[in-house]
Amino acid sequence: MNNSQIQNLLRKKPLFILVGVGNIILFHFAIIRLFCFLYDSSSRQTYSSLWVTLVIDISLLIFFCAPHSFLLTSNWKKRLLQYIPKPLYATFYSLHACLAIVLLDRFWGNFGIEFYRYEFNYQSLGSYSIQIPYIMSWLFMFWAMFSTGLFRQSGIEEWYKSLRNVKYKQGLAIGGAYSVCRHPIYAAFLAMIWTAPNMTGDHLLISVAWSVYIFWGAGQKEKRLMRNQTYRQYATEVTAFPFVGQLVDGFISKTLWGIN
Repeated sequence: MNNSQIQNLLRKKPLFILVGVGNIILFHFAIIRLFCFLYDSSSRQTYSSLWVTLVIDISLLIFFCAPHSFLLTSNWKKRLLQYIPKPLYATFYSLHACLAIVLLDRFWGNFGIEFYRYEFNYQSLGSYSIQIPYIMSWLFMFWAMFSTGLFRQSGIEEWYKSLRNVKYKQGLAIGGAYSVCRHPIYAAFLAMIWTAPNMTGDHLLISVAWSVYIFWGAGQKEKRLMRNQTYRQYATEVTAFPFVGQLVDGFISKTLWGIN
């Protein structure tokens, strides 16, 4: 089957609807599993040795990060659009991310090292306060998603509009959570992984790996967006991440991301 045949097959309405509905189901399931995965590490897999655990965990991280990055590059996008209809491209991007999260939740291995764990106790006021930063990070994430359009990041909006033959427009988000920082979804994700009420060896591994990946991804996004004059002006008024200030933001842009 050649690329045009695959394109035509995916454009057929029954399959087009099936792929989109599958993405909606998997997206919401992955959100729930990610919340639980970060919140509580007690039920993670235990493998035969530390080396086996490391190989599995690092493989899961690569499966999440590598294709996730390739799908955003213009060269890969150009190649894949020979097979995938444009209205479904963001859907396939979302499907991969969601599948990677589900696999992380199912197969991620526990190192057996525990630094701290705060279990929820509804009778303890202190227990509530420990959960607040983690819950707030999720609320900030949803605010950021609402600021761009709740289902834009997942590809659901583009798929649904295409299904209804409504033109899809992708504008520059600068309001809502984007008035607080330029990368609120990345910022929320960083907050989630570091404020979860447990810290084990394997949680530290994924937290460090995802933090590096987020800063790298934000830098790549900045380089693309800085070609837009409106974004360049916006960048002078709003910092990349909350609470860092323009001075630190300038250091990050020049030193880490190589943006003048």
